[in-house]
Amino acid sequence: MKRLATLFTLVVVFSLLVLAPAMAQTTPTVEVSDQVTDGTTVIVDRVVSDGQGWIVIHQDADGKPGPIMGFAQVQDGENTSVAVTLTTPATDGQKLWAMLHTDAGEMGTWEFPDGPDAPVKIDDAIVMAPFMVELVGIEVSDQMSDGNSVVIDKVISNGQGWVAVHQDADGKPGPIMGFAQVQDGENTNVTVSLSTPATDGQVLRVMLHTDAGEMGVWEFPDGPDAPVKVGDKIIVASFTINPAPTTLPETGATNTSNTLPLLLIVIGALLLTGAFAWRRAMVR
Repeated sequence: MKRLATLFTLVVVFSLLVLAPAMAQTTPTVEVSDQVTDGTTVIVDRVVSDGQGWIVIHQDADGKPGPIMGFAQVQDGENTSVAVTLTTPATDGQKLWAMLHTDAGEMGTWEFPDGPDAPVKIDDAIVMAPFMVELVGIEVSDQMSDGNSVVIDKVISNGQGWVAVHQDADGKPGPIMGFAQVQDGENTNVTVSLSTPATDGQVLRVMLHTDAGEMGVWEFPDGPDAPVKVGDKIIVASFTINPAPTTLPETGATNTSNTLPLLLIVIGALLLTGAFAWRRAMVR
Protein backbone atom coordinates (compact mmCIF):
# COMPACT_ATOMS: atom_id res chain seq x y z
CA MET A 1 0.00 0.00 0.00
CA LYS A 2 2.86 2.31 0.90
CA ARG A 3 4.55 1.58 -2.42
CA LEU A 4 1.30 2.39 -4.25
CA ALA A 5 1.01 5.73 -2.44
CA THR A 6 4.62 6.56 -3.32
CA LEU A 7 3.99 5.69 -6.97
CA PHE A 8 0.88 7.85 -7.01
CA THR A 9 2.85 10.77 -5.55
CA LEU A 10 5.55 10.40 -8.19
CA VAL A 11 2.94 10.40 -10.97
CA VAL A 12 1.35 13.59 -9.61
CA VAL A 13 4.71 15.36 -9.29
CA PHE A 14 5.74 14.28 -12.79
CA SER A 15 2.42 15.50 -14.21
CA LEU A 16 2.83 18.87 -12.53
CA LEU A 17 6.35 19.23 -13.87
CA VAL A 18 5.16 18.49 -17.40
CA LEU A 19 2.06 20.68 -17.26
CA ALA A 20 3.50 23.64 -15.37
CA PRO A 21 5.38 25.20 -18.33
CA ALA A 22 2.33 24.87 -20.57
CA MET A 23 0.09 26.40 -17.91
CA ALA A 24 2.54 29.25 -17.37
CA GLN A 25 2.88 29.88 -21.08
CA THR A 26 -0.86 30.32 -21.59
CA THR A 27 -1.22 32.78 -18.72
CA PRO A 28 -2.01 36.00 -20.60
CA THR A 29 0.95 38.37 -20.39
CA VAL A 30 2.16 41.63 -21.95
CA GLU A 31 5.80 42.73 -21.67
CA VAL A 32 7.01 45.92 -23.37
CA SER A 33 10.09 48.12 -22.94
CA ASP A 34 10.64 51.86 -23.25
CA GLN A 35 11.90 52.37 -26.78
CA VAL A 36 13.09 54.59 -29.60
CA THR A 37 10.74 54.86 -32.58
CA ASP A 38 10.13 56.91 -35.71
CA GLY A 39 6.58 57.45 -34.45
CA THR A 40 4.92 55.07 -36.90
CA THR A 41 5.74 51.70 -35.30
CA VAL A 42 6.31 50.30 -31.82
CA ILE A 43 7.59 46.88 -30.75
CA VAL A 44 5.98 44.84 -27.97
CA ASP A 45 8.64 42.53 -26.54
CA ARG A 46 6.45 39.61 -25.50
CA VAL A 47 2.76 38.73 -25.63
CA VAL A 48 1.28 35.50 -24.30
CA SER A 49 -2.28 34.94 -25.45
CA ASP A 50 -4.73 32.20 -24.48
CA GLY A 51 -6.03 31.71 -28.00
CA GLN A 52 -5.70 34.00 -30.99
CA GLY A 53 -5.96 37.65 -29.98
CA TRP A 54 -4.83 41.22 -30.53
CA ILE A 55 -2.22 43.49 -28.99
CA VAL A 56 -3.53 47.06 -28.94
CA ILE A 57 -1.62 50.32 -28.41
CA HIS A 58 -3.44 53.10 -26.56
CA GLN A 59 -2.57 56.70 -25.84
CA ASP A 60 -2.23 57.61 -22.18
CA ALA A 61 -5.15 59.54 -20.70
CA ASP A 62 -4.35 60.74 -17.16
CA GLY A 63 -2.53 57.55 -16.25
CA LYS A 64 -5.01 55.20 -17.95
CA PRO A 65 -5.38 53.80 -21.50
CA GLY A 66 -7.05 56.31 -23.81
CA PRO A 67 -7.77 56.33 -27.58
CA ILE A 68 -6.45 53.45 -29.70
CA MET A 69 -3.42 54.24 -31.88
CA GLY A 70 -2.92 50.86 -33.56
CA PHE A 71 -3.23 47.09 -33.19
CA ALA A 72 -1.73 43.83 -34.42
CA GLN A 73 -2.84 40.22 -34.36
CA VAL A 74 -1.15 37.71 -32.03
CA GLN A 75 -1.32 33.94 -32.11
CA ASP A 76 -2.17 31.46 -29.38
CA GLY A 77 0.73 31.10 -26.94
CA GLU A 78 3.91 33.15 -26.88
CA ASN A 79 4.58 35.94 -29.39
CA THR A 80 7.85 37.91 -29.35
CA SER A 81 8.91 41.24 -30.90
CA VAL A 82 5.40 42.07 -32.13
CA ALA A 83 5.47 45.14 -34.42
CA VAL A 84 2.41 47.38 -34.20
CA THR A 85 1.82 50.01 -36.89
CA LEU A 86 0.39 53.23 -35.47
CA THR A 87 -2.36 55.02 -37.37
CA THR A 88 -1.90 57.95 -34.97
CA PRO A 89 1.82 58.81 -34.87
CA ALA A 90 3.53 58.82 -31.49
CA THR A 91 5.24 61.94 -30.17
CA ASP A 92 8.56 62.36 -28.41
CA GLY A 93 8.38 61.47 -24.71
CA GLN A 94 4.84 60.09 -24.99
CA LYS A 95 3.50 57.44 -22.62
CA LEU A 96 1.62 54.58 -24.31
CA TRP A 97 -0.17 51.42 -23.16
CA ALA A 98 0.03 47.94 -24.71
CA MET A 99 -3.17 45.98 -23.99
CA LEU A 100 -4.15 42.39 -24.81
CA HIS A 101 -7.56 41.80 -26.44
CA THR A 102 -9.38 38.62 -27.39
CA ASP A 103 -10.30 37.62 -30.94
CA ALA A 104 -13.73 36.42 -29.93
CA GLY A 105 -15.82 37.23 -33.01
CA GLU A 106 -14.90 36.64 -36.63
CA MET A 107 -11.33 35.34 -36.47
CA GLY A 108 -8.79 37.77 -37.89
CA THR A 109 -11.25 40.68 -38.00
CA TRP A 110 -10.79 43.51 -35.50
CA GLU A 111 -14.11 44.02 -33.70
CA PHE A 112 -13.77 46.61 -30.96
CA PRO A 113 -15.33 48.67 -29.43
CA ASP A 114 -18.41 47.74 -31.48
CA GLY A 115 -17.85 44.00 -31.21
CA PRO A 116 -16.71 41.11 -29.00
CA ASP A 117 -12.91 41.60 -29.12
CA ALA A 118 -12.76 42.89 -25.56
CA PRO A 119 -9.68 43.42 -23.35
CA VAL A 120 -8.37 40.28 -21.63
CA LYS A 121 -8.71 40.27 -17.84
CA ILE A 122 -7.20 38.24 -15.01
CA ASP A 123 -9.12 38.61 -11.73
CA ASP A 124 -10.83 41.77 -13.05
CA ALA A 125 -7.45 43.33 -13.96
CA ILE A 126 -6.85 44.14 -17.64
CA VAL A 127 -3.68 42.54 -19.06
CA MET A 128 -1.67 45.58 -20.14
CA ALA A 129 1.61 47.41 -19.60
CA PRO A 130 2.73 51.06 -19.98
CA PHE A 131 5.89 52.22 -21.80
CA MET A 132 7.57 55.41 -22.98
CA VAL A 133 8.72 56.34 -26.48
CA GLU A 134 11.47 58.62 -27.74
CA LEU A 135 11.42 59.73 -31.36
CA VAL A 136 14.04 59.52 -34.07
CA GLY A 137 13.40 60.63 -37.62
CA ILE A 138 14.30 62.63 -40.72
CA GLU A 139 12.37 65.24 -42.70
CA VAL A 140 13.80 66.44 -46.01
CA SER A 141 12.34 68.30 -49.00
CA ASP A 142 13.11 68.26 -52.71
CA GLN A 143 15.48 71.17 -53.31
CA MET A 144 17.66 73.13 -55.71
CA SER A 145 21.39 72.74 -55.10
CA ASP A 146 24.70 73.77 -56.61
CA GLY A 147 25.61 70.10 -56.29
CA ASN A 148 28.12 70.68 -53.51
CA SER A 149 25.77 70.61 -50.52
CA VAL A 150 22.21 69.80 -49.50
CA VAL A 151 20.03 70.85 -46.55
CA ILE A 152 18.09 68.41 -44.37
CA ASP A 153 15.01 70.11 -42.92
CA LYS A 154 14.87 68.23 -39.60
CA VAL A 155 16.73 65.39 -37.90
CA ILE A 156 15.68 63.94 -34.53
CA SER A 157 18.43 61.85 -32.98
CA ASN A 158 18.47 59.80 -29.79
CA GLY A 159 21.93 60.85 -28.65
CA GLN A 160 24.69 62.40 -30.74
CA GLY A 161 24.76 60.95 -34.25
CA TRP A 162 25.33 61.49 -37.94
CA VAL A 163 23.17 62.14 -40.97
CA ALA A 164 24.57 60.61 -44.15
CA VAL A 165 23.51 61.36 -47.74
CA HIS A 166 23.58 58.40 -50.11
CA GLN A 167 23.16 57.98 -53.82
CA ASP A 168 20.04 56.09 -54.82
CA ALA A 169 20.71 52.53 -56.00
CA ASP A 170 17.55 50.99 -57.46
CA GLY A 171 15.35 52.39 -54.70
CA LYS A 172 17.84 51.72 -51.89
CA PRO A 173 20.69 53.71 -50.32
CA GLY A 174 23.88 53.37 -52.35
CA PRO A 175 27.38 54.91 -51.98
CA ILE A 176 27.78 57.71 -49.41
CA MET A 177 28.12 61.22 -50.86
CA GLY A 178 28.57 63.16 -47.63
CA PHE A 179 27.74 63.29 -43.92
CA ALA A 180 27.29 65.75 -41.07
CA GLN A 181 27.11 65.49 -37.31
CA VAL A 182 23.82 65.96 -35.44
CA GLN A 183 23.21 66.52 -31.74
CA ASP A 184 20.87 64.74 -29.35
CA GLY A 185 17.26 65.79 -29.92
CA GLU A 186 15.95 67.98 -32.74
CA ASN A 187 18.28 69.45 -35.37
CA THR A 188 16.95 71.80 -38.07
CA ASN A 189 18.36 72.93 -41.44
CA VAL A 190 21.35 70.59 -41.29
CA THR A 191 23.79 71.34 -44.13
CA VAL A 192 25.63 68.33 -45.56
CA SER A 193 28.67 68.95 -47.78
CA LEU A 194 28.93 66.47 -50.64
CA SER A 195 32.27 64.94 -51.59
CA THR A 196 30.54 63.52 -54.68
CA PRO A 197 28.61 66.34 -56.42
CA ALA A 198 24.88 65.89 -56.96
CA THR A 199 23.31 66.36 -60.40
CA ASP A 200 20.01 67.86 -61.50
CA GLY A 201 17.12 65.42 -61.16
CA GLN A 202 19.14 63.02 -59.01
CA VAL A 203 17.33 61.13 -56.24
CA LEU A 204 19.26 61.03 -52.99
CA ARG A 205 18.63 59.16 -49.75
CA VAL A 206 19.45 60.52 -46.32
CA MET A 207 20.05 58.10 -43.43
CA LEU A 208 20.44 58.54 -39.68
CA HIS A 209 23.51 56.90 -38.07
CA THR A 210 24.67 56.50 -34.50
CA ASP A 211 27.87 58.01 -33.10
CA ALA A 212 28.73 54.86 -31.18
CA GLY A 213 32.52 54.86 -31.30
CA GLU A 214 34.87 57.81 -30.77
CA MET A 215 32.56 60.79 -30.37
CA GLY A 216 32.72 63.22 -33.26
CA VAL A 217 34.70 60.87 -35.51
CA TRP A 218 32.89 59.33 -38.49
CA GLU A 219 33.37 55.54 -38.29
CA PHE A 220 31.39 53.80 -41.01
CA PRO A 221 31.38 51.32 -42.73
CA ASP A 222 34.59 50.16 -41.00
CA GLY A 223 33.41 51.08 -37.52
CA PRO A 224 30.50 51.19 -35.06
CA ASP A 225 28.57 54.21 -36.42
CA ALA A 226 25.84 52.01 -37.89
CA PRO A 227 22.46 53.10 -39.31
CA VAL A 228 19.76 53.70 -36.70
CA LYS A 229 16.93 51.17 -36.78
CA VAL A 230 13.43 50.98 -35.36
CA GLY A 231 12.85 47.26 -35.11
CA ASP A 232 14.33 46.06 -38.40
CA LYS A 233 13.60 49.31 -40.26
CA ILE A 234 16.40 51.79 -41.04
CA ILE A 235 15.63 55.50 -40.53
CA VAL A 236 15.93 56.84 -44.09
CA ALA A 237 14.17 59.40 -46.31
CA SER A 238 14.52 60.30 -50.00
CA PHE A 239 14.52 63.60 -51.89
CA THR A 240 15.24 64.94 -55.39
CA ILE A 241 17.66 67.62 -56.59
CA ASN A 242 15.57 70.02 -58.70
CA PRO A 243 17.22 71.86 -61.62
CA ALA A 244 17.60 75.62 -61.27
CA PRO A 245 15.33 77.74 -63.53
CA THR A 246 16.94 78.60 -66.90
CA THR A 247 15.37 82.12 -67.10
CA LEU A 248 14.58 84.65 -64.43
CA PRO A 249 10.87 85.15 -63.69
CA GLU A 250 9.30 88.40 -64.87
CA THR A 251 8.46 90.94 -62.19
CA GLY A 252 6.77 94.33 -62.16
CA ALA A 253 10.13 96.05 -61.76
CA THR A 254 11.70 94.58 -64.88
CA ASN A 255 8.75 94.00 -67.22
CA THR A 256 8.64 97.06 -69.51
CA SER A 257 6.76 95.46 -72.39
CA ASN A 258 3.38 96.77 -71.14
CA THR A 259 4.49 100.17 -69.77
CA LEU A 260 6.58 101.32 -72.77
CA PRO A 261 3.66 101.99 -75.18
CA LEU A 262 1.80 103.93 -72.50
CA LEU A 263 4.89 106.00 -71.76
CA LEU A 264 5.28 106.87 -75.47
CA ILE A 265 1.64 107.95 -75.68
CA VAL A 266 2.05 110.26 -72.68
CA ILE A 267 5.22 111.81 -74.10
CA GLY A 268 3.55 112.31 -77.47
CA ALA A 269 0.56 113.99 -75.88
CA LEU A 270 2.80 116.35 -73.94
CA LEU A 271 4.69 117.30 -77.10
CA LEU A 272 1.49 117.98 -79.05
CA THR A 273 0.11 120.08 -76.23
CA GLY A 274 3.31 122.10 -76.05
CA ALA A 275 3.41 122.63 -79.80
CA PHE A 276 -0.22 123.79 -79.90
CA ALA A 277 0.36 126.27 -77.07
CA TRP A 278 3.48 127.66 -78.78
CA ARG A 279 1.61 128.15 -82.07
CA ARG A 280 -1.21 130.10 -80.39
CA ALA A 281 1.31 132.31 -78.69
CA MET A 282 3.01 133.07 -82.03
CA VAL A 283 -0.33 133.96 -83.69
CA ARG A 284 -1.03 136.56 -81.00
